[in-house]
Amino acid sequence: MKQFTHAWIAMMAIKRLAKATIDDPTEKTAAVNLVNWFQFHKDDVITGAWYPDKVIADMASSHILKHIPGIADPLPKFLELPDTYHLYATGKLSSHYNQSYQVGKGNLPDRCEALTHSIIDNLKMFETERKGSAIMPSGHHIAALFFMLSHYIADAHMPLHCDGRDYSPDIDIHAKIEGKWDKWILDSYQVERAYNRFSNDHEGFPEKMKNHAVVDWVEEQIVLRPFDSKYGTKNENTWDFMSAVAQYSYLSAYAMVPDTFDVKTQDFKALIELITQPRFDTLSREILIDSIDSVAKVWLRAWNRYWIWKTTKDAKQKKNK
Repeated sequence: MKQFTHAWIAMMAIKRLAKATIDDPTEKTAAVNLVNWFQFHKDDVITGAWYPDKVIADMASSHILKHIPGIADPLPKFLELPDTYHLYATGKLSSHYNQSYQVGKGNLPDRCEALTHSIIDNLKMFETERKGSAIMPSGHHIAALFFMLSHYIADAHMPLHCDGRDYSPDIDIHAKIEGKWDKWILDSYQVERAYNRFSNDHEGFPEKMKNHAVVDWVEEQIVLRPFDSKYGTKNENTWDFMSAVAQYSYLSAYAMVPDTFDVKTQDFKALIELITQPRFDTLSREILIDSIDSVAKVWLRAWNRYWIWKTTKDAKQKKNK
């Protein structure tokens, strides 16, 4: 995904945590605290969410987890995702579902797991160190880690990041798909280029300047889609969850770019003619809302772990006084 799509997904994840109905009272408290914390750091989003591409530039390894149909022993087990996930439903309809595959390049789940731990560690350091300590991270630094993490999570949902087919770099369908998404965002919202930030509405979220069917649908789903902080059955941590996302992203690649499409010779126009524009728009909006949901889930789980640690520490200190 491109710069403004990444930043928008991160901002919509904050909005998701603010607007969605969260039934668990502990998680609801954590979500409210996290959203409030972000209000002081959201202007870092365009820079922070683009840092993995612009500065770290580990695209050949940590932004991907390529799956290749083929013989594997033992047969890989397909994991599970929450039933609300469109990737999950689309993937299970693929002819490659429950079929053998091999994992090629990439360590995307490892990167997400590592960044999740780094966020929790930095929050604990921020809470523990005295003001002015040379090793205390700033809130802006921690926000940048959150936005960097959102980048890698979103990339896992882009099917071609998990599709091991050998696409022609000259035609570059991958970039054209992502370019279309970025255009939708830039057509829908105003970016203050001088400050590298979105113009915000009265609630502090990107202000809608123009309607777009896909973007409008995603914004509606941010509020209406049931929120479950769980990662799905048997996915206990960020690594498991992102591995499952990558599996179904791989399967969904064949819904977006069918087996019948020649990835070495055919271009984006031919792809749209094959799957039709409405179908492309539907797949796109489903990828985007699943990305937002996953970012919100992983962020909330990380913050909640920190928040439980903080409240336990504060209670012990109060008791000892």
